[in-house]
Amino acid sequence: MRVFAIYNPLKRKRRAAAWVLFEPGENSYRIELAQWAQPKDLPLELALHKQDGTLLVGGSRARRWVEDRVPPQDRDNIEQVLDAAGIDEYYLPSLLGKTKGRCWRDDFLLEEVPETNYRSFDLNKALSAPVALGTQISRARRAAGLTQAQLAQETGVQQAIISRIENGKGNPTLETLEILARGCGRSLRIDLE
Repeated sequence: MRVFAIYNPLKRKRRAAAWVLFEPGENSYRIELAQWAQPKDLPLELALHKQDGTLLVGGSRARRWVEDRVPPQDRDNIEQVLDAAGIDEYYLPSLLGKTKGRCWRDDFLLEEVPETNYRSFDLNKALSAPVALGTQISRARRAAGLTQAQLAQETGVQQAIISRIENGKGNPTLETLEILARGCGRSLRIDLE
């Protein structure tokens, strides 16, 4: 099972107001609403279910909500969307994870979280990791006396990608991080706390 926390990034304390639960074997979706969440804490479609006292949305309603959070498969430029997301083929859960379910309808995002403790997973801590990583890359680059453009030229990593990483919005591979670290005259070390 894959689990995606639904949260509002504009709130100071980021809490999952609901979770999308995807069962790969069945290719099915369920949306579980948090007990604590009030309708104002949820995307509109889910808030309506909460008002009715529903805590679990399943079947076609859940699938339709998830499908509305990503570009449709028949979109004219879907190949460019998949390339930008680093995905080889259209697979709804992968696209949902890469795009974070950004949607014009509301400010809510989705973040993939571990299946084992998804209800108690600390989103605040997890979401601060990319920002901390970006800050470290930025510091190393500046300490090496390089601009983003110079680091891009040195490493072959596009400046736009470096910028996204430094702003905590990128999703770099270990290989990219290692290349950037070497470009700054550093080595990559990973610590798990």
